[in-house]
Formats: sequence, structure tokens, C-alpha cells
Amino acid sequence: MNLRQKSSRYSAGVLFFAAVTGVVLVISSIVSGFKTSFEIWLACGLVASLILHARAGFALSRAQQEIDLLRGLVQKFHSETKKVRLSLVKKTNNAEAANEDATSLNRVKEAIENDRIDLYLQPIVSLKTQSVCYFEAFSRLRNCDGSILQPTDYLEAAERANQIGLIDNMILLRAVQALRQIGKGNRECRIFCNISPATIFDREFFIQFTDYLDANKDLSQQLVFEFTYPATEMMNRTVEQNLAAVAERGYAFSVDHIRRFDLDWAALSAKNFKFVKASSALLLGEGEAGRFSKERLLDLMARLRENDIELIAEKIEFEGHLPLIRNLGVELGQGALFGSPRPARSYMSSFQSFAKAS
Repeated sequence: MNLRQKSSRYSAGVLFFAAVTGVVLVISSIVSGFKTSFEIWLACGLVASLILHARAGFALSRAQQEIDLLRGLVQKFHSETKKVRLSLVKKTNNAEAANEDATSLNRVKEAIENDRIDLYLQPIVSLKTQSVCYFEAFSRLRNCDGSILQPTDYLEAAERANQIGLIDNMILLRAVQALRQIGKGNRECRIFCNISPATIFDREFFIQFTDYLDANKDLSQQLVFEFTYPATEMMNRTVEQNLAAVAERGYAFSVDHIRRFDLDWAALSAKNFKFVKASSALLLGEGEAGRFSKERLLDLMARLRENDIELIAEKIEFEGHLPLIRNLGVELGQGALFGSPRPARSYMSSFQSFAKAS
């Protein structure tokens, strides 16, 4: 169900309940001769009506914020795609490639505009029990005919047009909707959302972004924003200040795409980075490279513990690698071995397990 449908249902529910309460008030007043007992009963009905109004108003406010964010994405795509063809022709002197990029971005814009955005999730599991602990979120867009628009069909065009951050931001909206759907009984579940520094840098969009985070502050312990390590190295003062504003709201961060272990973990921890992802190839390569490398890994694990950062081994594909990775002291893993990204509804049973365990 999309946001407009949700808004319509809330509005219809409020209007229906208010109308019924009004009719009962009139009829009961006439039948009872305005007796006190009926007035008390009707007062309770009116209070219930006010509560429903308040709840619906709050839900509609959230929905409207989501619609505003989506509209902002559409407007940005609309304004930027007009520039794409000219800029690419200048850079590449290839009108055909420029037209292909503009077509790809138009497909993305249309998918956003028509709410054809689906949330896909990939599990992050305990390597000891292989039970689901967290999820990473991915967005999948649908064409007008219902077919999936593969990321490879538009990501390169989006990168060339500096629009990759806008695509990343769609994940946040769907992740919040998923967390709302699973309810308050699943507080241990977290969803990792990839996000571009471009969102944090864009002053106009950042205001909407933080307003949306404020409206969903009860989910701050369940949403983790993920950045690549190269992106963290390129953050300027404005981005870091805005990042701090997000951290002050209780939201944690994760860093991936690391290529070495001698990073300033204390500095990352101070910025509220609580997770780091390292590829299984990097970990296994280090673990098999000799005693000195193994000692570096042990030192890494000790430093991460000191700074309250959890290590997640990603891109795990083979069963035979599990014992080796576990022997390195890694407790969490992610990869095709445990499940590829699938529609969020495929993992509803896993969400239910969180409720039973809590």
C-alpha cells in the first residue's frame, strides 16, 4: 500500500468514526431525553473520537513528510536530468551515450514519482548460530510494466550525473515503513541503510531529512546509516557537523569498503560509528598471510572492542570459509551464503522471531 492510499484510509476512518459519533449523539439525546448517564457515555465516545483524530493526524504527518521527501527527489531528478545530456556531451562528445544516461535517469524519476520503489533486505547473521540479527536494505525500482529495473541499468548514469545520493535516500523511506510494519515488539532488529554524503551535504534536503528523523526518533536505535570508508575520508567540515547532528538524535553509523585495519577507530567511534564491515576475502587473506598478519587481526579485534564497534564479515559465499572466519573472532556475517537480497516481505517470519525472543 502506498502513502497516498494510507492517507486516504486514515482520513476515511476518521471521518466515518466522527460521523457515527455525531449520529449516535443526536439519536441518543432524543431517545434519552438528555439524561446524564447518556451524556457520560457519549462523552467517552467523543474522547475516543479525539484520540483517533490525534493518532490519524500524527500518522498523516509522517506520511506527508515521506511524500515531501519523495517529491523532493522527483524535483531534483527533474531539474538535473535536463542538464545531463548537455554535460555528458561536453565531457564525452558522445550524444548517444548522453541520451542513454538521460533515458535511464528518466526511468528512475518515473519510478519514484509513481511510487514503484520496493525494499529488498539481506540478512546479517550470527556466525555461531546462523540466526538473523540485522538486515541491510536495498532499493529495487519497477518499470511501468512491472519488470525490475536492475541497478546496473541506472547506477553508472546516476553516478555520472551526481544523483547516486538521491537514489540511496529512497532506501530510508522504505526501511522506516518496514520497521513500522513489524511493530514495537521487534526492538532488537536493525536495518542498515546505505546513504551518500551528498544527502548530508545538501542543506535544503538535509533539513527535510532531519525533520523526518525527528518524526521517527523512536526508531533511532533500529536504523543504522552506512557509509563507505572512502566517503568518510572525503567528508568536509559541513558534512561532519551535519553527521554529528544525526548522531545527536541517537542514530548510529556503519562503515564498509575498508581496505586496511590500521584506521583511527577511536575517531570513528567518537562520531558514533558502531559497526564496520570487512570483506571475507580481506579477512581470510590477512588470516592466512602469516603470524604477523594474524597478530594484526587480533589487535584489530581488541581495538574494536575498546571502541565499542562490532565487526561484520561481508561477502561470505562458501560454507568452508565459516570456521576460518569464526576462528578470527568475528561474530557477525553477511553474504550470499546466508541469503541474497530479497523482497522485505520474504523476511517477515524472521521479524516475528525477534518479537518472540524479546
